[in-house]
This record gives sequence, C-alpha cells and structure tokens, in this order.
Amino acid sequence: MTLIGRADEVARFEAAIARLGTKPWVIEVVGEPGVGKSHLLDELRTRAVDRGMLVLGAASTELNQHIPFSVLTAALAEHVGTADLGTAQRSTLTSLFPQLGPQRPDVARYRILRAMRALLESLAKSSGLFLLLDDLHWVDRGTAELLAHLLRHPPDGPLILALAHRPAQLSAQVSAAINQAERDGEVDRFVLDVLSVDEFAELLGPSVPRERCEELHRGCGGNPFYLRLLTEPSSSTAAASLIDELTGLPAAIRLVARSAAVAGDPFEPGLVSAIAGLDIRSTLEALDNLLARDLIRADDERRLRFRHPLVRQVAYLDADEDWGTLAHSRAAAELAKRDASVTARAHHTALAARAGDLDAISTLVRAASQALAKTPAIAAQWLQVALELLPADQPQLRQRLMTMTGRALAVTGRLAESRDVLRTALAELPDDDTETRMTAAALCGMVERLIGDYDSARAVLIAEMPVGTHTISSARLKLEVVLNSVVRSDFGKDLDLVYEVLGFARRSRDRVLDAAAHALLSWASYLTGNLVTATESYAAAKAVFDGVPDGEIAEWIELAVWLSHIERLLDRFDDALRHTDRGITLAKAYGRTHVLPQLAVQRAIVLRWLGRLEEASRYAQEGATLAQQHGNWSIRRHALVMASRISLVVGDTSAAAVAARQAVGAVGDDTIQPSVGAHQMLALTTSQPDQIAGLLDLLGGPELTKIEEPSRPLHYAELAWAELTFGHVDRAREWAWRATQATHPDLPTRLGLARLATAYTEFAAGAFGNARASASAAVEAFEQGNAQFDAGRAHLVWGRAAAGLGNSTEAISELEKATELLSKAGAPILAAQATRELRLLGRRAAGSETLTARERQIAELAASGSSNRQIAERLVISERTVGTHLTRIYAKLGVSSRAALAAQRTRGE
Repeated sequence: MTLIGRADEVARFEAAIARLGTKPWVIEVVGEPGVGKSHLLDELRTRAVDRGMLVLGAASTELNQHIPFSVLTAALAEHVGTADLGTAQRSTLTSLFPQLGPQRPDVARYRILRAMRALLESLAKSSGLFLLLDDLHWVDRGTAELLAHLLRHPPDGPLILALAHRPAQLSAQVSAAINQAERDGEVDRFVLDVLSVDEFAELLGPSVPRERCEELHRGCGGNPFYLRLLTEPSSSTAAASLIDELTGLPAAIRLVARSAAVAGDPFEPGLVSAIAGLDIRSTLEALDNLLARDLIRADDERRLRFRHPLVRQVAYLDADEDWGTLAHSRAAAELAKRDASVTARAHHTALAARAGDLDAISTLVRAASQALAKTPAIAAQWLQVALELLPADQPQLRQRLMTMTGRALAVTGRLAESRDVLRTALAELPDDDTETRMTAAALCGMVERLIGDYDSARAVLIAEMPVGTHTISSARLKLEVVLNSVVRSDFGKDLDLVYEVLGFARRSRDRVLDAAAHALLSWASYLTGNLVTATESYAAAKAVFDGVPDGEIAEWIELAVWLSHIERLLDRFDDALRHTDRGITLAKAYGRTHVLPQLAVQRAIVLRWLGRLEEASRYAQEGATLAQQHGNWSIRRHALVMASRISLVVGDTSAAAVAARQAVGAVGDDTIQPSVGAHQMLALTTSQPDQIAGLLDLLGGPELTKIEEPSRPLHYAELAWAELTFGHVDRAREWAWRATQATHPDLPTRLGLARLATAYTEFAAGAFGNARASASAAVEAFEQGNAQFDAGRAHLVWGRAAAGLGNSTEAISELEKATELLSKAGAPILAAQATRELRLLGRRAAGSETLTARERQIAELAASGSSNRQIAERLVISERTVGTHLTRIYAKLGVSSRAALAAQRTRGE
C-alpha cells in the first residue's frame, strides 16, 4: 500500500538520521489500531537501509508477553554474535542468547540491562543502528524494564530507536518512562492521525469517484486498515488479524462480545446481559476484559462502543445464524419489556420475526413511517421485510406497503426496484383509491423519468391525472407531468398545469409547493424564450428556498435540482452553486440520494462557468458514476456530455472524444436532449467534417429549432469552432454571426461566447482588428457573468490579434492576463499556449522565469518518465499535489505534455 499522508513524519525521520548520535534519538510512533504505524515503520526501515544503517526490528505479540526480553531477543539474535562485547558482558547475556555460550545462573537484572545497552552501542558503532520495536502495547516485562533503563541512560553512538504502540493499551511503566524521556528531549513523538478524505482518494486512485471515497472514508473513519477490510476479500490478512483478536478470547468473554454486537453500538450492559443469558456481574466482568483489550471503549458520554464498527461486524459474524436469530429475539423482547420505541425495536424484530406475525409487521411499519423522513434506506429495509412477512389475506395493507416501499426505494436511488414495486402497486390498487393511486403514479413517473423512459413515465402520469388540483397528491403528479415535458425540451407544453398547481399552493399556503411550481415555471419559461417570466419565477422560488427550514426542503429535495438548474441557465452561477451545495448536503443528511447524480452534474456545470475546471471535471465524472449506480441513464449521459465539453473547452480533444463516445454508448432514449448533446460532442471531437450535417439534423437544422432559443448561442459557437478545426473559415464566420444574432442582453455568458467565436473566426480570417474588437467585447461580457476562465480565453485571442496588428505592448498585457486566468482555472494547455505567444514576443509569463525547488524536482522526475504516482511515492506527497505542480510547471514553461517537458529539459531550458 502506498504511503500517503505521512510526509511530515518521513521528513522528521530524515532529520533524525542527519543528526545521528544526538537528541532526540527515540522516535515514538503512536496511533489507533490500523492507522498505519507499521506501514510507516516499513518506510522508515527502507530509508535507513538506503542510508547504509544496520536495521533490526521485531514486534511484540500477545502470546509472548510472559517471556522476558522476547521482542529484543527476536530483533537482535542474528547479530549478537558479531558484537564487540567483553567476556563478562557475553556471559551476562547467555540467558537471552544461548549462542553466546553456557548459560550463567542467577544474573542480577541490572547487569542484564547494562549488557544489553552495551550490545546496542556495539552494533551501532560501524554504520549506525536503527532498531524498530512494533506493537509495544504487548511488550513483555523484561523489555519494558530495559526500555525504561535505556531512556534514563541513553546509549552512546549513532542509534535511533523507534517504538510503535497503541496508546490505550500501553503499560503504565513504559508510558511513564517515554513521557519523562520526552520531557528530557530524548523522544520525538509521531502521533499518526487518520487520513483525510483527499488522502483516502489518493490511496484509492483516480478510478474511484469522489462520492465513493467519501462514503468509504465515513465507513472507515479515515483508518486505512479498516479501508482494507471494506475493499479486500473476507479472506484477506487484514480480516484474519481482526478475527484472531476475537477468536482467541475465552468462551464467556467471546459470548459477551457477540451479544454486544447484537445489542448495537453504543450498547447497554443490561441489554447485553439479557441477550447473552448471563447474570449482570458476569457480563460486566467480561466487558471489563474487552475494555482492557481495547476491543470496546467508553465514549465521551461514557457509553460503551466497539473500537470501530468493523470490529463490531466481525464480532457479530462470529456466531451462527440460529444463535443470531435467538439473540435478536431476546433483544426485541427485552426492549419491549422496557417499553422502548418502535424504531429501537424494529432492527431486532426484522431479524427475528416469522411469517404471518402481525405484531412484528405492525412494529416494522410504524418504525418505517417514522424513519422515512430522515433514513429512508432503513425504512425501505423494514418495509421489505414487512411485505415478506405479510399473509396473503391482507391486500389493502399490501398495497399501502408497496406504495411506501416504492417511495423509500426511489429516494434512495434504487430506481429499478422502485419501478417494479410501484408498477405492481398500481396494478393492484382499486380504481376508487384515487389518492394512493396518484401518489404511486407520481412516484412511478419520477422513477421512469430518472431511468430515462419518458414515454412510459408520461403514460403512467396521464392515466391518473385528475381534473382540477385539490390535494397535494394531485399537485405533485401534475408537477411531474410538467417536468416530464420540460426535460424533453417540449417547449410550452403543460404550462397550464403549473398555474393550476400555483393556485392550489396559494390556497393551501404551501410555501414549498409554491416554490417548486415557480421553479418549474421559470424553467419552462426559459425554454420558450420568455426570460421575464423565467426571472420573476426564479426569484420567487429562490426567496422561499432560502427561507424554509432544512426539513421542509428535504421533503421536496427535487426543488434544489430545479432551482439550481434554472439559476445556471440564467447565469446566476453563485446562487446556483450555493443552492446545489445545500441540496447535496440535505440529500446526504436525509438519505435522498436519488438526486445526487443530478446535483453532481449541476455542480460540474456551474464550476465550469466559474472557472474551476478540475473540480468541474471531477464532479462530472462522479455524476456519471453515481448515475450508473442508480440506473439513471439520462443523467449519466448528461454527465458524460459535460465531461466531454469541459475537456474540449480546455483543449484536451482526445479526452473529450473518449467521454463523448461513452455518452453516445450510454443506455437511454435517443430522442431526448442529453442524447442529442452526446452525438453533438462526438461530432465536435472526432474531426470528421461529414458529421456536421448529421449534427445539424439533430439540432433542428441551421435554425437549431430543436434547441431552446436562449441556449442557441452556445451551440452556434461550438459549430463555429468545429468548422475552424476543419479549416472552413467562411462557414465558421457564418455560425459565429448566427451566435451573435441569437444572444440576449440578460445572458452575458451567451453573449460572451458569441463574441469569442467571432473573435476566433475573424482571427483565422486574418481580420485582426475585428478579432481584437470582438475579443474585447467578449471579455466585458464574461466579466459581467463572472466567467473568469472564458475571460482568459478571450484575453488570449485578444493578445494574439493585437500581436497581429503589431501592438506588442497591448499583446503582452492581454497574454499575461490570459496566462494568469487560464492557469488559475486549471487549463494548462491553453495557459501554455499563452506562454508560448509571450515568448514569441520576447516576454515570459509572470512567475515563469524560475521554477521553485519543488517544481524543479517534479519537472526532472516527470521529464525522466516517472508517473504522477511514482513522483508522489518518491517525494511522499499526494498525486493530486503532483498534478497541481505539473499544471503550474506547464504554464510557466509553455508546454502542454510530458514529452514537450522532456524535450525542453533536454535542451537545457
């Protein structure tokens, strides 16, 4: 496993080697089980060997705790024969090292301690000694005494002693000795903290999406050992080591550990006693033993918990299935006797109940009803168990439970399962149960839409749509009908339903429903080109969203998606980012994970416009991964289209083409907008001129009739850049002109894109004056929209046009601005282009005169062929940090690849 997050500790060890023979000479490595103490020791061992030191070491074990000096004899046995010791010292040590000669009886302990100190000094003389003692919390008494002696009387010579241990289990004798030595300046303490989310992401590698990294980080608490338990097979050495801790326990203590695992986390001793079938005194004695072994701990509120949830999991799996069922039955009975809440009892009931048990079903349904608001995933589990237990003579309850289950599955992103359950519910529900049918239909329509089956979704919705809007169920269903039309860019369709819902929302004084209707009205109005209504409705929705408590928004979490989407369309990027972030936070907090793929893509688009391209690309890829996990094919395609667009706009055509091909290959309806975007990006990235004609068919011909009017400048601009790629300057100028004609003064980024496309086409035609004027207008528009990356692109073409006009002073000024903005945005290819243009004018970009010491290191390693991971391992930094440095290096040197960097370093530049 790659060493991540320990650069400071490695640097401090290197410093210790540099000052060998002086204080501090002891390195104490402290940390929780699995945090990486042994892994760090391995790295330190390698570095000491590289420095030519003699490296010896051993680890204490629980089995050898009663053998005096066991860890030291294991570490030193192979080298004791070569040590330069006097006759008396050798004789003293014969009881520990039989190879030194006949054993001498009744040697005083203080003589052994002194002789061991002399042995260490002798072994350290020639090249220095690095002695590593791991798992010191299991140290034997003799070694503990020797360590206390050595810390009071440090050996002479070039010696480094590394001591690694778990702080909660270290003996009082050794702990006191180390603490005193630290006060005396003899000890440098390395306290290993858990890894951060970013460090986890680095450890897992770039193929693991950010969302999964965060999920694993939460599950492991940042502990790399527990990460191995989660990601490696159950037969791995990591799992085996934890199992060994439990299987070696005495039978009664092992029973209590299993019972505590059943009881929960935290757990209460009385409940553990009831589950185990033991008296409370025996239970408490066993718990004391588990505390001493650090398998369980008392938290800040003095509640008992397992050291980590995965320790609890191993303890739980230590029992067979029959015992587990009995244990949960005992737990449920004990909690019922205590009149505990149904949510406290439901977990045990679900694992112990038998088919037809109506009391158990009632407990599960009541618990699920309470859990649905904040923990829908748990509610779904309980409802599914209740359905399995339900007897056949309860059809009405079955229909109700299926609708509830469909909702719980839907909001947790289990779309295919939810669709199947809801379809079955609609098939079984009686026609006169209109409210339940509308609820089920609205949910099913949402699920079908997310899956990408728009026609089926609309058919389900229309079949249940009532005349008039008199209940919240009918309002939700009608908004879903409108959304079905809106996402298909079916301009203006079903707008009357929005006004109908708005009327009901006002009559019922439902603020969130009112905001949801206004958000959809804004979106639909944007599609029809009615920006006045779009802006007014957006403002109304925003005012409610910002003023409503989290719990109310969580119930209508889709509002965060709709509102941030229209804000992005209206160039309100800061508001869009703020509301997207709130939506993500609430979706995670309330278990509404079905919207996370959409919000991730939304965040990617907003970040792209705000010029945070690396983050934007990461969120686009995460959105694609999440959407695939949910079976949300429309959003997956949309995410990949966005990833392609980001790559294309920064000049990485090959990456853009890969993402475009993935988008085209994604499952989904080929008639919807994300599919059109996928084929559009494929045409723009594969450099095949004949694809333009096919692309125009997808977009609705030269007038782009299949694209909403306010978004046409973006597509016209992309067509212009595509034609420039093929060398068709006149055609490019035509598309740029159309882009300008399609702009709206209230949408500055669209205006900026049109002006930028014009600047590029005029520059390609050699009309430098026109290019300069259009680029200047583009900068103004982009700055108005806070689109700094695109402003950097405009400064770049402005600078090139000024150079073409012979105005080198203006050109240098504009190119320097371009370099700064493009580098900051994370667009190294374009930044390098600006740097090259500056060099042609005899000027280097600001800050490019010299690389920093770290940048020189990384540049040399990259130029020599080292990968980012290899560089990270060599310098003990993260891969992400390496990438950030390379971005700066490329911009400073005016290159855009490792090959170009290597060529430039070869030339000595």
